[in-house]
Amino acid sequence: MSDQSEIVIIGAGAAGVGAGMELEKRGVPFVILEGSGRVGGRAYTDRTSLPYAWDKGCHWMHCADMNPLVAEADRVGAEYLTDARDDWNAVWANGGWADEKSRAATLNAMDAAFEAVDEAGGRGRDVAISEVLPEAGGLAPIVRLWIQLMSSGDPEQVSARGYADYEETNRNWPVKTGYGDLIERLAAGLPVRLNTPVTGIEQHANSIQVTTRSGAIEAKAAIVTASTAVLNAGAIEIGAGPARDLLGVMENVPCGFCEKVAIAFDRDMFGHIGHPSVNVLPQDGSAPINFQFANFGNPMVIGHVAGSVAKELLAEGDAAMVEFAMQRLIAAFGSDIKARMVNAATTDWGSDPFVRGAYSFAKPGCAHLRHEMIEADTGNLAFAGEAFSRQWQATAHGAWASGRDVAGRLVDKFKLAS
Repeated sequence: MSDQSEIVIIGAGAAGVGAGMELEKRGVPFVILEGSGRVGGRAYTDRTSLPYAWDKGCHWMHCADMNPLVAEADRVGAEYLTDARDDWNAVWANGGWADEKSRAATLNAMDAAFEAVDEAGGRGRDVAISEVLPEAGGLAPIVRLWIQLMSSGDPEQVSARGYADYEETNRNWPVKTGYGDLIERLAAGLPVRLNTPVTGIEQHANSIQVTTRSGAIEAKAAIVTASTAVLNAGAIEIGAGPARDLLGVMENVPCGFCEKVAIAFDRDMFGHIGHPSVNVLPQDGSAPINFQFANFGNPMVIGHVAGSVAKELLAEGDAAMVEFAMQRLIAAFGSDIKARMVNAATTDWGSDPFVRGAYSFAKPGCAHLRHEMIEADTGNLAFAGEAFSRQWQATAHGAWASGRDVAGRLVDKFKLAS
């Protein structure tokens, strides 16, 4: 394959689709190269593994009152829920269900933890989150679970200042038709070439050469939207130039681990709980899990684990991940629940060669380096993605907005055809 295009976009996740939409709007010729066989990247609505569709990756439109993808969802007819609930989480701990007082104490401990992180980060404390967390006593495992789920790393690995860069509005809406489905809808009509992994990029003063297993493409500029984990692993060989020089900085903004276990049942097993999700803390002191039951009426549950817990389970395999989740469901709901299970499915973001992790975080002492990544001038070879969003890192809308912004800057800077 020998080809020419004004701009080559590498990756058809939210950032690549956002970049493509901006270039299409401006009338600039482009092509999107995607290594896997589907669009969406870390946004993936799985329609085949279970009787019910479920989001393997992102599921919530975070910061929905500011999220630019809300308007896009409306435009393409995607459905989402806007109901706000104060009673989201139930708690199973110490061998039983927490009463209202104990549940409130758990939620207060979680709120205090995130408030401490935001306060420390806002003061510029670029230290590990673990250094600023208040004492939580017996609730510390659940606090740790939620730090892991929100950052994809362990509290010892993640910068408080880097985490606090995120501008939270506490308006989060689940996408009923699927977040992955939404990105697919937005990509409709864009020139995407699937199953075309990029192996190398050569940056020259006035051109870019992108090498794939099918041949090379010449372009005036390129936008790389691969995750920092893919780039840090050297999966795409970038030749000498300012773009390659940035790779050393990216090592300080890795992708952590966040995995899901989805279990389908033959009937509703959880409607009596009265809360959309449950945090289960085993009595034996082993790692807790969060289960989401609010799956739009479908009799299924989705378990969430992250950080080192997710990494270890991923290494043990799908069966171990399902067993981990089932043990905790049985503890909270009784052994009879296993007979009602229809099927189970797991994610594998950490081992997927086109992703290699969940979302990014800055290491302690390195929050400023993520800012340098975003602001760096790498010429006609630019980077975009959730890791390159200053205030919306770790989100699909942050990735999408980053792609649009970078595409616009390239067009303006190099006065590309429009």
